[in-house]
Amino acid sequence: MKVKIGKYEYEKSSKKDKKLQTTVNKKIIHFGGNPETAKHFNDKTGLLKKSLNHNDPKIKKAWYARHGKVTNKEGKLVINDATSPSYHSAKILW
Repeated sequence: MKVKIGKYEYEKSSKKDKKLQTTVNKKIIHFGGNPETAKHFNDKTGLLKKSLNHNDPKIKKAWYARHGKVTNKEGKLVINDATSPSYHSAKILW
C-alpha cells in the first residue's frame, strides 16, 4: 500500500532494516531505523505500528539536534535535500 504525502508516495521499505521508502528522481530512498524496534515521533503515513510513535518532544528535539546539522559534499544540510533519507525521516517520522 502506498500513501501520498505532498509530492511523494511512501510505502513500507523492501529492506528489512528500514521502515519506509519513497522514490525521488527514479531512485528509491529507504529511511527510518529498524521497523520492529526503532521509535519515531509520529508516523504521518499510518503504515507503521502505532506503538513506535513516542510523541515525546524532548526526544524529537534531540533527533533534530543530531540530524539537523549533517551536510552533504556540497556543504548543504541533508535535512533540506529530498534525495536524502534524512529529509524524508524529518518530514514523515519526526
